[in-house]
Amino acid sequence: MTAGASISEPPLPAPQVLVFDVDGTLIDTLRPMRQALNEVLAAIGLQPWSEAAVRDHLSLGLQGLLRTALRSAAELPPGDCDRASLSQLLQRYLVLAPRQARCYEGASAMLDQARAAGCRLAVCSNAAGPVLQALFEAQGWHSRFDAVVHAGNAVALKPSGQPLMQVLAQLGVSPAQAWLIGDSALDAACAQAAGCAFVWFSGGYGGVPPQAVAAQVDALDGVIELLARARRRPDRINSGQRL
Repeated sequence: MTAGASISEPPLPAPQVLVFDVDGTLIDTLRPMRQALNEVLAAIGLQPWSEAAVRDHLSLGLQGLLRTALRSAAELPPGDCDRASLSQLLQRYLVLAPRQARCYEGASAMLDQARAAGCRLAVCSNAAGPVLQALFEAQGWHSRFDAVVHAGNAVALKPSGQPLMQVLAQLGVSPAQAWLIGDSALDAACAQAAGCAFVWFSGGYGGVPPQAVAAQVDALDGVIELLARARRRPDRINSGQRL
């Protein structure tokens, strides 16, 4: 049975491109992210972060997560990040993530079905390039995406709309021809800034619906149902309808 999905007015346009966040949307990376962070914090004599604290900041990426943790311990001024600690965090995470990270239920099937339906697939993430490469290789996704914008090649990071516009420019489509699927307020702000419809995945780390949500899915197979609805009834979709 297809998972619950709801759409708000106005109806979503049928997309040519589906752009995905990764952490908390396609792949559950909370466990390896927390372990890697706490190993680094322990090495410099700081207290570990709770699962809830890591979840709340995970969408910032490794550097943003470490910077926030150090700043909360009054170990550095805003904007700074110890390079040695960041390098250690990246190295530990690259070891842990392929073993501990898990794709969300239905993620691979959803990507296959979206591709079969004629959509191109892309990624817009605040994660580092080597991190995404390791995660995708572990899931067998190394050739799944037509464009990947990450912390290493983005002109700016989410919540800026620039990395999403970068994805769309690479694929030659307008914001009206794409959806961004993500779990956090950063994703919602990115989509809004770029003028792109935002589909909120409620099963990730976001916790509460961010602003400017065009549609909600509670599981990833709901994306395919939204796609079918948008193509079947482009002129009228009942507000708040759920499966």
